[in-house]
Amino acid sequence: MQYSGRQYWLWLTLAFGPANPRKWNALSHYGSVAEAYERISSSDASKILPQDAKTVASADMSKVQKLEELCDGRGIKICCYGDPDYPKRLKEIYNPPSVLFYFGDISGIDGNIVITAVGTKNPSEYSVDVARRLITDLASNGVGIASGFTVGLDSVAHSAALKAGGITYAVLPCGLLCDYPKENLESRPIIASHGALISEYFPGDGVTSLGFRARNRVLSGIGLGTLVLQAGSKSGALSTASFALSQGRDIFCVPPHELFNDSYAGVAGLIRDGAIPVFDSGDILGEYTEGYRHNLQTKPLYKKSAKKPSNEKPPKIQSEDEKPEQELLEITEDSEAYGLEGTKKRIYEYIREHGETHLDQLAVGIGDVFEIEAFLTELELDGLIRSLPGNRFSV
Repeated sequence: MQYSGRQYWLWLTLAFGPANPRKWNALSHYGSVAEAYERISSSDASKILPQDAKTVASADMSKVQKLEELCDGRGIKICCYGDPDYPKRLKEIYNPPSVLFYFGDISGIDGNIVITAVGTKNPSEYSVDVARRLITDLASNGVGIASGFTVGLDSVAHSAALKAGGITYAVLPCGLLCDYPKENLESRPIIASHGALISEYFPGDGVTSLGFRARNRVLSGIGLGTLVLQAGSKSGALSTASFALSQGRDIFCVPPHELFNDSYAGVAGLIRDGAIPVFDSGDILGEYTEGYRHNLQTKPLYKKSAKKPSNEKPPKIQSEDEKPEQELLEITEDSEAYGLEGTKKRIYEYIREHGETHLDQLAVGIGDVFEIEAFLTELELDGLIRSLPGNRFSV
């Protein structure tokens, strides 16, 4: 029986899971997604790894049809990797989503300046004020703002963009029908009418820890650059910045308000490593003026309305709900000295032994890609490894 291209892509996503990168390896052995379906559904599992065998065997077109009925009934739009309107920016990233579910309009992602804005859930008053002014200026000048829809600076970014009459994209770590976060539910229809709510997860999927990290690669992939508004040493915003770096995107940071406060340690580290410090919206707009001049408006930039320094005391920093900074360990060649154990130890020793290592090598040699990526981020934050362009890592 012949099915539509959309149905084949939905089947592939059901068979392997929304964020599973192994689907692309399996698909590479066939001429098309339709051929993959025909071969695999005919009991050809020669290209399927054991960890995917169960979900692949359970996927069938009756489930695809039920999924389509659910989406049609709830007004959820579907965009598949093979569709002509699938965002080209996402096709450029490692492990692009095979299917996007969304409310709103995603046609403006390509061809326009989109900046991904991320930051802590527990920002200081200073960071909230700076975020509002920066995002307002960017949105007023025709820049689309993407963020993760969580409480804190993500919400500030979405709100400022909307109040400025701009476009904003909210990328979710769960399905579109999941009530997350409850604090932002009322703003969903507003964002959908001035941009889009986007997810690669099936509509009814709930929130998981891996969902946030998977979401971050999509979030950074939508933007030409990622703006980190405030991040501590263990902030999840650093995950988005790490993906942006591996995707060849620009990284911008608001300079720390208090240099030695751990609430800003993440941005301090990014600036030290070469991120672009942002003192006004012109520092971001200037990076894209040539290629996107026709999209930019002519409204005043942040620097034109900057206030003169006052003698008032700086705002009190709110405590951040993040893990305390770990103590520094002596640098030796022995991984035991770092207190590494299990998979994290195996990753570090593999990179130390093999030198510059691609993420795919680690996936083949060690295991699940998203588990590996989580440990890679921790090792990088601990200063034990460094990320290189093209999903490569070295000690």
